[in-house]
Order: sequence, then structure tokens, then C-alpha cells
Amino acid sequence: MGKYHLIGIKGTGMSALAVSLKQLGHEVSGSDVEEHFFTTPILNENNILVTSFDEKNITANKTYIISTAFDNKNIEVKKVFLKNYKYYYYHEFLEKFYKGIKIGVSGVHGKTTTAMLIASLFADQNISAVIGDGTGIGNKNYKYFIFEACEYKNHFHIFNYDYLVINNIDYDHPDFFNSLEDVKRSFQIASDKTKVLVINGDDENAKDIKNNNKYTFGMNEANFTSCKIKKQVETGYFLDIIIDNKPYKFYLPFLGKHMIYNFLASITIYYLTGGKMDNLQDKILKLKLPKRRMEELFYYDNIIIDDYAHHPTEIKACINAVKEKYPNKKIVVLFEPHTYTRTLALEEDFKNSFQGADEVYIAKTFTSKREKHNPSLEKKVREIFGNAKRFHLGLLSSLKKYQGSVIIFMGAGNIRKYISKLIS
Repeated sequence: MGKYHLIGIKGTGMSALAVSLKQLGHEVSGSDVEEHFFTTPILNENNILVTSFDEKNITANKTYIISTAFDNKNIEVKKVFLKNYKYYYYHEFLEKFYKGIKIGVSGVHGKTTTAMLIASLFADQNISAVIGDGTGIGNKNYKYFIFEACEYKNHFHIFNYDYLVINNIDYDHPDFFNSLEDVKRSFQIASDKTKVLVINGDDENAKDIKNNNKYTFGMNEANFTSCKIKKQVETGYFLDIIIDNKPYKFYLPFLGKHMIYNFLASITIYYLTGGKMDNLQDKILKLKLPKRRMEELFYYDNIIIDDYAHHPTEIKACINAVKEKYPNKKIVVLFEPHTYTRTLALEEDFKNSFQGADEVYIAKTFTSKREKHNPSLEKKVREIFGNAKRFHLGLLSSLKKYQGSVIIFMGAGNIRKYISKLIS
């Protein structure tokens, strides 16, 4: 068995990888900043040693896996390079290490949820998985490897897929991609590297991606898996679905149209890999959403929702899903913008993304490792959100004034810390 040290282990993908490796029987350690992340309990539960960054952690007898968030300015990365120790970046390691039938899940939105749904449907099979909410699965002699294929910096070009899912294509990561067309070109390159492509036929930006073995799903345009909503109830949808010209009826226990697309992608993969359809409804009823995806808690008579949404498209989808589930409740959103680059580049989209909410609070921008807090840019971000109220820790206690409301803590950074303080 190998010895692996993960630099930047608290990241969602890195923590999932650490758990998967540990379950496969390897010796795993890692390092990161001291700040508490929602992945910290996951690592603790799996008895994975996590320390602060220290060059003493870097010795000759390990293989190093480096988060793409860190470069040679990090003291551990710097020593790994200096000593010429064996290392991989996160995405490089996934491609090199994991074998079996590779199922990659891509798309600008919904990767984590769709990967989790696929892994859940495959739960009775021998799988390994690395999912972007910190969920890692490692079974020896696994047949399938399920993972997220992220488009950022074209990282997903490195993979050779057996199956690739594309849920959607949208403009994001403006610090790397110049335009929507640039993003689409990147997805086409990834699609050229898969044996089977499963793609959302309803998505205007995705449907024209080419592959000689292409299966589409959708509610309007689909050549393989089509769907109609027969009935919507307060807890989900009754769906009429046709897969490979065969009719099925399913109940999906989630709300939000985006969840239907995530589900259609998942069952298409399940069917194409030979999954049994006669007991599929039982599996569907056991499906769980990933951490920080419409995750519900309760505070007095309010419903607290923790959600990862940080792009305008995701924000709208989250608010719409909440309105479908709780049509008579007031919706209060506490949003933490994620990076100056994204927020300023998508300014016009952000201005219209909160229209379904009754009240909106904006927290200080979460800056990535590539950015530093900048008062001038912070002011520009505030101006985007107009009359939204400024949120800070001192306002937490004032949330008690909301009675029978839904309060959404939203963002890809560390907004969850406010929930922890609120509940405690």
C-alpha cells in the first residue's frame, strides 16, 4: 500500500480523494490552513491526520498530491519541488491512479449532485468515487470509478473517459475563459476523449457538442431519455420517462427543474451500463443530495438551507426550488459572493439573480488563493447588488426576527460558518 500526503486536503475534491484512498487501504495524511471547513469532520471521522502547513511534513517516503489552489509559494509545495519528490496535481492523480470503467460528470452546474446520484444508484455495485462534497468511496477490486470532471483551467482534458456526462454549459471562470465560445470549445475537446457521451439535449450551449456515440436526455429534445412531468407535489415530481423507447414511471423526491435534469443524466448512465430497471424506484427513494446542496436545518420555527450556489444560474435554480417547496413562506437569502473576478465579470447576471427572494443580505466576498481582499473591488461588488443589506457576524442574532421563514445561506466559500455560529 502507498503513503500519500495531500497538500490542501480540506478542499472538497481533495478531502474526498483522501477518504477514498484511506478506504482502499493506503496510508493518508494531509495539510491545510487551520480554518475549519465543512470537510473537517469528514476527515476526522475517517481518522485522517491533518496538520498545518509545515515543511517538516515533506519527507522522502511519500507520494504528494497537490491541490490546484496552491503553487510553489506554499512552503510544502516548494520543498516537494526542491527535493524532486514524486508528486501529482489533483486531476493528474485521478487519471493516473484510478482504473476500471471511468464515469466522468461534467457541466458548469450540477456536477456534484449528479455524481452523487450516480454513485447512489450504483451503491450495490463495486465502485470507487471522488465527489465534490467531500464524499470519497474506495472499494478494492472496484469496477466503476465515478468522479467530477471540472472544466476549470481545462483540467478535464487530461481524462480518458468511458462515459462522460455534460449537464450544461454556461459562462463561468472568467479568470481563465475569455467567452462562452471558449468554454464550449473546451467541452468539445473533453468530449472527443470519451467513448460514450451523455448530454442534456435541452441545454442550448451543450446540445451541439459532437461525439460519434452521443446519447441525449431532456424534457424537450432527447434521442434516448425523454421526460414529462405528470404531476408535481410538495415533495417532488411524478415523471413519465421513456428510455431507449421503453416507458417508465418514477417518483423523484426532489424539487427544482435542475434536479430533473440531474436525475435524467443519472438514470441514463445507469441504463447504459446495464442497470436493472425493475427495482430502480426503490433506489430513487433512497437518493440523498450531497452536502451543501439544499441542505436543511431548523432554527426556531425557521428553515435554514445551506447551499453551494455561487453562479447566477445556480442562485436562480436554488431560489426557484425553495419557492416550489415552500410557496407560502418568506425567503431570506444571505449570499457570500465567490471571488471578485466571477462577480464583476457576471455583473449583469448577478443583478437579476435574486428576484425570487423577499430579502437579500450580501456578505464580504470570499476570495480565492489567487486573490486578496481589495477594498476598492469590494465596493464595486456591493454596488452590483444595489439595495441588498450588508451582512456581517453581528447581524446573526437579528435573524430571530424572522418567523416561519426560509433563510438560505448561499455561496461556495465558507458561509456555512455563520450557520454553525447561529445554531450554537
